[in-house]
Amino acid sequence: MGNLGFQFLYKYLNSLAAFSAERFFSPAPAAGRKFGGRGPLAEESGRPLRDFPVIAFSVPFENDYPAVPGILLAAGIPPMQYERGPSDPLVIAGGVSVSMNPEPLAPFLDMAFIGEVDDPGIGTMSFFSTLADALQSSRNSLADRKTFLKQFSKAPGVYVPSAYTFEYAKNGLISSIAPDAGFPVRVSAVKRRSKDAPVPVSVLFTPEAEFGESLLVETNRGCGRGCRFCAAGWIHFPVRHAQFGNFRRQVDDALDAGRTVGLIGSDLAGHPELEDILSHIVARGGNFSLSSIRPEGLTPRIIKLLAATGQKTATLAPEVASKRMKEVIGKNIPSERFYEMVGQLVAEGIPNVRFYFMVGLPTETDEDCSAIVDFVVQSRKFFVEASRNVKKIGQMSIQVNPFVPKPWTPFQWAAMERPKVLETRIRMIRQGLKGLPNLVVRVESVKQAFSQAFLSRGDRRIAGTIIHVARQDGRWATAFKNERIDPDFYALRERDPDEMFPWEVTDHGLSRDVLRRIYQKAIVRFSEG
Repeated sequence: MGNLGFQFLYKYLNSLAAFSAERFFSPAPAAGRKFGGRGPLAEESGRPLRDFPVIAFSVPFENDYPAVPGILLAAGIPPMQYERGPSDPLVIAGGVSVSMNPEPLAPFLDMAFIGEVDDPGIGTMSFFSTLADALQSSRNSLADRKTFLKQFSKAPGVYVPSAYTFEYAKNGLISSIAPDAGFPVRVSAVKRRSKDAPVPVSVLFTPEAEFGESLLVETNRGCGRGCRFCAAGWIHFPVRHAQFGNFRRQVDDALDAGRTVGLIGSDLAGHPELEDILSHIVARGGNFSLSSIRPEGLTPRIIKLLAATGQKTATLAPEVASKRMKEVIGKNIPSERFYEMVGQLVAEGIPNVRFYFMVGLPTETDEDCSAIVDFVVQSRKFFVEASRNVKKIGQMSIQVNPFVPKPWTPFQWAAMERPKVLETRIRMIRQGLKGLPNLVVRVESVKQAFSQAFLSRGDRRIAGTIIHVARQDGRWATAFKNERIDPDFYALRERDPDEMFPWEVTDHGLSRDVLRRIYQKAIVRFSEG
């Protein structure tokens, strides 16, 4: 619900005369993803899902993939694209994970939208105008689904999975990808480039959703910092900052309604108007929140503005702690800068600090994990000293996530670290920080990270596993066994230098050779360390 791409598309479609968009949601995993007897029902009209001619999924995270066939099955719609007939709806999908690698979901989809849906002038309008014309041209337009989909062969950002044939070698690697006549070898991602393009902001508010009562604003796309693990920085390149004038009215309306303004982006620290935006909000008596921000973005002025709104927690993401690993991942911020930040934040009245770290990065050793413990212990000294000076102590929280290699990053060739090693290093961190007052350690599930790694670099051959998980309420081990799929092949295997990747049916404007050179440079740093 809080996904801005989902909300932007919902608003945009309902602004078009040819469309009326309604919302459906998959129940949370804790609820067993169960629907009522009529299957998924629209939030607006209560109509069943299969009554709609087009179903569009917004899928930002890989671990949501089983929900796609799960919802179709619950609605009585054949989940596999080749099984659907003239009376069945079109099924399309978009979102960050789909744009990075549409192939795991390919057998379920008629079409995938690759790129950013928030530029009506370039990609989205062209796609949906073509879709509207195609649907209106004939009542029986889906009698020949293949011919119908051929109309989208030139539509910007549109990938038609059934138009691509994959061949595999005996070792399981992809040997060739062949498009049908008229379809592009690679589908170029649509990117919002105009300075006057609409800024994605919240249009739906509900207390039931996370950040559901806040106005979320995407203040920038892309990041030029070059962190080698970060897919958002690479696939959304080049960096684009939204001008404050383009969303000032929405901010003011939100403040008038008493809403908090949440600024999100992959490079908030680099926004040239960040201080002006925050000063405007504070001057209006409003509150704001920031997604994780690099230390260079936390100027003394911004820290004071954070404190002025009564914020209690600041989030920092060192990711790693040892000097060598900082060079490996391309995020070489001195530890001393973080120590200073902790002291400054607490001194200004922000009592809680949250750190994000990753374990299992390429070339990582036990010593690198020990460096995380040393970093946190040292940071806590600054935290306690600053808290003593203000006569109030809050809490330091440490979030540790297993590293998952992503497509379209320099680390797309890397193997995920083996689960047993990850669990050992997580225990090292927990044990090293055990018993420290005012400090809590939280860890992402290694099992969930493993399934994410399996999905993020998977190909269309894993669709059966995804359906099995949808039917078995998330039982991955059973799905792997019954589908005779080796998850290690996708998650734990170092890719060959010249290996053809399933996601190379898309094109995000990134050079494979450049990404490979950056990866090799990172590995060389290890041998030199």
